[in-house]
Amino acid sequence: MSRARFSQCTRLHEEASSGKTTPKPPPNDEHNGQQRKKSSFTLPALALFAIAIPLGWYLIPFCYQSNLASRHEFVKYTLIAKDPVSSTSSIFTLQPSCSVALDLYDPTLERALTSVEFKQPQLQIARSYTLLPQQWGQHEDEIRFLIRREEKGEVSNFLHRLAAGAEVEVRGVKGEYTLPKGVRNVVFLAGGTGIAPALQVCDLVAEQEEGRVHVMWASRRREECMGGRSDTVKEKKGASWFSWVRRAEEKQIVENDEDRGVLVGMLQALKREAKRADGQESRVVVDYYVDEEGLFLKPEDVNNVLKRLQPTHEDKTPGKNFLIVSGPEGFVNYWAGSKQWMNGREVQGPLRGLLATFDLDDWMVLKL
Repeated sequence: MSRARFSQCTRLHEEASSGKTTPKPPPNDEHNGQQRKKSSFTLPALALFAIAIPLGWYLIPFCYQSNLASRHEFVKYTLIAKDPVSSTSSIFTLQPSCSVALDLYDPTLERALTSVEFKQPQLQIARSYTLLPQQWGQHEDEIRFLIRREEKGEVSNFLHRLAAGAEVEVRGVKGEYTLPKGVRNVVFLAGGTGIAPALQVCDLVAEQEEGRVHVMWASRRREECMGGRSDTVKEKKGASWFSWVRRAEEKQIVENDEDRGVLVGMLQALKREAKRADGQESRVVVDYYVDEEGLFLKPEDVNNVLKRLQPTHEDKTPGKNFLIVSGPEGFVNYWAGSKQWMNGREVQGPLRGLLATFDLDDWMVLKL
């Protein structure tokens, strides 16, 4: 059809260039009848078109929902990237292997700290890992996780053995805890990979107009938080000359090349996003404690932060101030005591550990 139109246009162009004109065909009843027939179809076609547009728009959500997996069923995802952040931990990026995907935008989980279960197919066991917040430029269907390779961790070792392109079965999304709206203060004690839920909390608070988060991140080695510089904690006095030289070199790299670790870069981005209205300071504060540098997270450090954020006597609304502890089991037990099992479910359990000696009347303690 297109070839015929092109030939006709060519002939008309040649005749016009030679000074000839093509006479118009004489009117006839057959031609007029065809014109009337075409016109008669115009109104129904327009009506059908007008109905189809809103109907299609109405049906889009149902088509979308049909491709969303139930929270209780495992679906296949493909590992597209595994980026090391330390000698033992990596950030895993996955995308759906087919048209069925997890519901990442469930409105009931809008303010929830969320996780996804990974299946170890040989042993038929599963373990939950915290979702990392979405970053600018990340595809909306991609999911990312910070996963440490544990010495006796069946699931973590299975995942770290996977190569790019491998498929894995996941289930979720599950809400671990829902932060109420209007949270005023959050102090977050993060040990190692416990920084993952801390990133979620920072992301939630950054979207609010008010509220503050103070993250106190304890790591064993500097490689886990490369380029991280504390907002309130000063360099440890009496540190070795070698340590001072290493930090000076690291500072120069960060300032010149912005070569921060991935997790530190995410925290910096959230700090920028949570700038106050005056633009002078961020509502997200981060301090780094590194064991190998002799800078440990101590009870007095936590107590000082709690006192600084202590609610005024005029405003002591319950449920507005949270002290959250997340990390390896030993880290959580040390600070807040262990969680317990009741009727087949894991519950918070009584507050024990070092925090049991604190005055926490205005704070709600949460173990993750």
